[in-house]
Amino acid sequence: MPTESSLKYIRRGAGLPLLLVQGTAATHLHWGERLMSLLAAEFDVVAYDHRGTGHSASACESFTVADLADDAARLLDRLGWPRAHVMGVSMGGLVAQELALRHPGRVESLLLGCTHTGGAGSPAVTSEVLASAIVPGDKQATLRNVFRVGVKDPERLRRSAWEEYRDAAQTLPVDARTTALQIGAVARHSTADRLHRIDVPTSVVHGDTDRLVPAESGEKLASAIPGARFTVLSAGHFFWLEQPERTLELMTELCSAASREEVSR
Repeated sequence: MPTESSLKYIRRGAGLPLLLVQGTAATHLHWGERLMSLLAAEFDVVAYDHRGTGHSASACESFTVADLADDAARLLDRLGWPRAHVMGVSMGGLVAQELALRHPGRVESLLLGCTHTGGAGSPAVTSEVLASAIVPGDKQATLRNVFRVGVKDPERLRRSAWEEYRDAAQTLPVDARTTALQIGAVARHSTADRLHRIDVPTSVVHGDTDRLVPAESGEKLASAIPGARFTVLSAGHFFWLEQPERTLELMTELCSAASREEVSR
């Protein structure tokens, strides 16, 4: 089990507490400076590194998605946040779901992006697509190919989105062993039969050209969570890099819905 201080994070802004949970082979840097700046203008936002990634302690043995959700709950304790709004993408979306299920009193609202319910078939599709992007012996070409797979139209995207992604991957690379452990954790995990227990305002967001997790997976996820809203963006898997302004809008709308629900109770 990680110690209290083993998960490293950055904290910016002021306002409602917002916890950001990243996906497979990603660190806090993968949110990108543009989105972080926008969120920090509205929220007290924390982005952290999962165990084994970024500046957090290494992962010496296998772990589960439930373990990662418990990591997030302990981080909330460390931050002194009784409750927080939570945005999780890809694998981080699974962690966010599990956080809401295992620690329901800690989550104010959920934004689940480019994610699914887990299960043995889910990472196989992602791994196959990513494997096709690998250029042996050429890390730069591989990185560029992964980015092109992850966005809808790289030729029409702001240049800084690529630079944010490239710099994140090069500054804090995630080792292959940790990535394999994350993929294995997702393969062994499923929230499908428990999603009806999530009772906080939830927004499920998906890019219409997501080559890693099909939009149908997001739609299925939303349909299983009572009252969840499903939004499709003109984007790929990395929708938050492609549409940071719209991502902020969706998060703000969700928080407003949560506030209205709290008042009505």
